[in-house]
Amino acid sequence: MKHLASILLLFTSLSLLGQGEANNWYFGQNAGLNFSTTPPTALTNGQLNTLEGCTTISDANGALLFYTDGSVIYTRNHTPMQNGTGLLGDSSSTSSALIVPQPNTPNIYIVFTVDEPHHLNADNDVNTIDGDGVNNGFAYSVVDMTLDNGNGGVISGQKNISLITYDTSDTLESLYKCSEKITAVKSDDCNSFWVITHFIDTFYAFAIDQTGINITPVTSKVGVTVPVSGYRRNALGYMKTSPEGDKLGVAHLGLATQTAGDGPGKVLLYDFNNSTGIVSNELELYNGDAPYGIEFSQSGQRLYTTIGIGDAGIDFGFVMQFDLSLPVNQIAASGTRLLNEISQDSSDFSAGALQLGPDGKIYRALYNFTNDQGNYLGVIENPEEVASNIIYKEQGVLVNTDGLRSSQVGLPPFIQSIFSQTVDIINNGDPTNTNLILCDVNTYRLEYQDIMGATYSWFKDNVPIANTSFFLDIIDSANYRVEIDLNDGSCPLIGVANVTFVPLPVANDSSITQCDTYVDPDDGITLFNLTELTDQITDSSTDRTVLFFSDMMSAQNGFPEITNPEAYENTSVQQLFTRVIDNITGCYDIATVDLLISNNTANDAILELCDDDGIEDGLREFDLTVADSQVLLGITDPNLSVMYYATNIDALNKVNAISTFTNTTPYTQNQEIVYARVEDNQNRCYGINTVELLLSPLPDIEETEEIILCQDETIEINSGLQSGISSNTFNYLWSTGETTEQITVTEEGTYTVTVINKNTLCTKERTVTVILSKPAVIQQPIVIQDATSNNTVTINLVEPGDYDFAIAFNDSNIRTYQDSPVFNNVPSGFHTVYVRNKNGCGEEVTQEISVVGFPAFFTPNGDSFNQTWNVDGISAQVIGNSRIFIFDRHGKLIKQLMANGNGWDGTYSGQPMPSNEYWFRVELEDGRIAKGSFSLIR
Repeated sequence: MKHLASILLLFTSLSLLGQGEANNWYFGQNAGLNFSTTPPTALTNGQLNTLEGCTTISDANGALLFYTDGSVIYTRNHTPMQNGTGLLGDSSSTSSALIVPQPNTPNIYIVFTVDEPHHLNADNDVNTIDGDGVNNGFAYSVVDMTLDNGNGGVISGQKNISLITYDTSDTLESLYKCSEKITAVKSDDCNSFWVITHFIDTFYAFAIDQTGINITPVTSKVGVTVPVSGYRRNALGYMKTSPEGDKLGVAHLGLATQTAGDGPGKVLLYDFNNSTGIVSNELELYNGDAPYGIEFSQSGQRLYTTIGIGDAGIDFGFVMQFDLSLPVNQIAASGTRLLNEISQDSSDFSAGALQLGPDGKIYRALYNFTNDQGNYLGVIENPEEVASNIIYKEQGVLVNTDGLRSSQVGLPPFIQSIFSQTVDIINNGDPTNTNLILCDVNTYRLEYQDIMGATYSWFKDNVPIANTSFFLDIIDSANYRVEIDLNDGSCPLIGVANVTFVPLPVANDSSITQCDTYVDPDDGITLFNLTELTDQITDSSTDRTVLFFSDMMSAQNGFPEITNPEAYENTSVQQLFTRVIDNITGCYDIATVDLLISNNTANDAILELCDDDGIEDGLREFDLTVADSQVLLGITDPNLSVMYYATNIDALNKVNAISTFTNTTPYTQNQEIVYARVEDNQNRCYGINTVELLLSPLPDIEETEEIILCQDETIEINSGLQSGISSNTFNYLWSTGETTEQITVTEEGTYTVTVINKNTLCTKERTVTVILSKPAVIQQPIVIQDATSNNTVTINLVEPGDYDFAIAFNDSNIRTYQDSPVFNNVPSGFHTVYVRNKNGCGEEVTQEISVVGFPAFFTPNGDSFNQTWNVDGISAQVIGNSRIFIFDRHGKLIKQLMANGNGWDGTYSGQPMPSNEYWFRVELEDGRIAKGSFSLIR
């Protein structure tokens, strides 16, 4: 029988396919993933900052061992490993490193490194700007994990050992030494590995067994020649074997012939003989653009590649699938571009690496060079499906969870055999899932087919178990593995189960007491809100689901459950069952729920309020807690409390508790009902009672009024009750102390009355303002502004008040009243002014006035009209001593008049003066002087 001790030490697992070695990924700008969870969890402790190359290795149980970018090895503690710096890889090499355990040699790992074969280093000038100025080619270093107290270290003298992957007789090849491609797979003998690289036109396959590396590679010169003259760009692109080791896929970014030139490139498929290391039978799958990433599905039936658009292929790229299950001559034509589920376009990011994960999904590195973003990895969820059924999520898994890290274009490669399919010993229908979570009360049987002639070897945490059966009964947590040797010369079948027994969730027996007030208070049927019991039944702070069932069998089966636990109506059955489920593990426990009925009762209550909340709309908020004392009246138990609900159902279910309530319909029969639920200090229902809400309107009165009181009179004022309301329904209290509906007042002032409804005691206050109104008394003298072009008269009063004013002109009795005491454009002459009280208080007051003015013309033509010219508004009694002088246009005095005389008749020295403009000067008795002109018209 073939023994796989060394390989199985490597490949026992906690994750998909039983290969825990690939459980931790570190890549890009301090990004990482851990695959011990589903979906994988982002890691934030990585120290790598690499554009491309990186690799990681964990132990069989998925615990991190170390990782590297090809230059520095970091321990599980994320510090540089002892002697682990200065390796000859390059973080800008597509596959800068790959880690392979040395078979049958515990704790020894070989770290292969690949330098970036840069054209700037082709002259071997150490002063060249790229890296160390030298193309270091393909090399390896050996790590011993027992060094540095188990943190590992690179063995002194076994660091940066070069391997020849070029024609040493060719000067140009010797300057570059290698491409950036490396992959590894177990060999057909099940006890060694092949590490494979490619340069120019040759594949180099190095065998690794328990003795170490055979430095003489198996070479296969086959297929396309990649021009070394186009390096370094031609060196880029990934290479992968299929997990079973029978196929080899290569992505050449470019086949340029100019130094540092761009593509176009190719995607190629080969057969690989993992017994001899020979590569053969090249098949071209894609020709053009800039291919970069490549990966097989777990079964090897599908091949995926990323293609950078254009010869440079930097900015945008997409994913393609090729169906390898088809006849060889149909595979290339099966190439199909995948679309993502969001934008339906997978070209927003550069091509990026592809890497098969422990969960059987394929992950794509996503980096946008334009905006420097790489927050997610893309995920091909079902890579075994044909292209038309593929689910590709471009935002598959978030790696930048804290804004400090990013995916770049590389992902860590692994030994491809890690992902080969294993046999299903869990029998859960999914051979890719080796995680098994069991509940503490369970036992479980791991088993595979009972194959005639096969030998079964079982291991628990890598320790052999004395069991040779095709099955194994387990009772505790461990990593279990079976090797099935078919004894036919083939490698043993491997089955893995990572088993975790988890404790059952806590499920406590509980009880709930409810009041029997649902339909018939004495029928023992009511509503229970079972969800109240959650805190009694289990720890609600943990991730638990609590379900309720009517009988034990239903609880054990998990169905049928009670679908309305918030309002469960009991039957004659007074005991239910609850199933508490741990939402993380799926484990559950069952407990009983006793339904108890309380027939106690508290007191109904009445809350009465008046509609005096500022808006008389018939709606008001009631403070229900005021009813506590009524509800608990006469009950001596100090441990009772009261809660209020809008409906009886809410009170029974104990949902939607309220402390205030606003009636919904204004004054509807003056009442609405809410419900008071009384509980004890153990939250058990004591009784449910009604609280009647009464809202009464305020007295319907006119709240304010102003009333006029004439001087020396009395007046009646009243409570302001609206028409049709009986005054006998109310009591009255005036600010004067009187209690009648109306009172008599003789003085001005503010009077208030409180109107009280005798039935509801609702009150409203009315304010009556009494204003005293007096007859007018004119303040002397009346202010007259006359002898102007706009004569004004202003009548001032001794006391202000509400008065009308009018003037009757030139002994006319016609007058129009106005509010203003000021009159404008008053004509000259003798007038009468009038002042009256608007409220009708007292007699109207009159006074004669004169307004001085100057006629604009006169016509001494004998028609009896305007025969003379004189000043108006002057008489012997009114400024009679005024003097008037008339001049012609040359300033000659023609006539002097007395104000109380007959005026000028238009003659001078008995002779008629001609029609013309004449000028006057008036010296009024009060000292004023007025000047102007007038016309004589004949």
